[in-house]
Amino acid sequence: MDTLMFFYTLAILVICIVTAVLSLAAYASSRRQFFIYGSGVFICYAIEMTEIFFFEYTLQNRSFPANDYYSITMPVMRTLVATASQAFIWAIAMDLLDKHSKKLFAIPVLTFLLCESLIIVAVPSGPMHQWLYYTMRQVFLVFMGLYIFWTAHKSAKVELKTRVNNQRKHLIIGAILVGCIVAEDFYNILVVPMSLAPSWLQLYLSERNFSENVFACYFAILLIIYSYHVLSIRMQEAPEEKNVSDLDRHIEEQMPFYRNAYKLSNRETEVMRLVVLGKSNQEIADELFLAVGTVKTHIHNILVKTEQQNRTTLILHFWKR
Repeated sequence: MDTLMFFYTLAILVICIVTAVLSLAAYASSRRQFFIYGSGVFICYAIEMTEIFFFEYTLQNRSFPANDYYSITMPVMRTLVATASQAFIWAIAMDLLDKHSKKLFAIPVLTFLLCESLIIVAVPSGPMHQWLYYTMRQVFLVFMGLYIFWTAHKSAKVELKTRVNNQRKHLIIGAILVGCIVAEDFYNILVVPMSLAPSWLQLYLSERNFSENVFACYFAILLIIYSYHVLSIRMQEAPEEKNVSDLDRHIEEQMPFYRNAYKLSNRETEVMRLVVLGKSNQEIADELFLAVGTVKTHIHNILVKTEQQNRTTLILHFWKR
């Protein structure tokens, strides 16, 4: 069992490190803040897994007191790392919703930190203390999921609704896994009397949640795939639709940041998307039901705002942004 758990934990650490490195590479290529946030999440998780790995390794072949099962080792460090992790996840949510308010970012993160600190200080050590401490993470994740869907539902922006809808499947899977994490903690901490369990089992269940590991690995794989896909696209100076099957999706994800950076209007954004797809003026006019002269005017205005000379440099500028 010791050997199995050793390689199990090592594998999760490797996944976290690979995810963080690839995400940073994708950021260096695309300059999308999303990849910095994603890398931060997995760096924090790797730190936590390293602490658990060290704790389990030092206690191997030694008796594990049943009372220590409900203790939280290094609570200050663990709380700070957990807060940083939740902050990165919340930043990803805000990035998805294209929100940039510092106040909106800070209030939920500081509330989480305050709640975790109060639980450590005010709740007596024991099963409820441990369960509340770890469940606060899942409460924060549920809050983020509800906020994402509520914001998308209330928003009048079609692009925002589309962006959230594209992630709906992963958000639902994430919600199911969060439910599994809560259920596993509830069973292992509040239901099962660990004083009756073998000491080796207590050691490996004390601060570990297997559903949480699955949750982390699922989103790590998604981020690895996305990072690789972005890196492969960025290797082409101006990717074309015939070479990238889902080029439209990547344009859609990049467009809100480009639009905000250069203050493009709704119509200019629509024209810009079709320009990046390589459409001619006549094709853009036909698709948007505009006169060709109107399309030329919009393209001229976009070139002025972005300080580009022609369509070719405009498309390259979009992908390098």
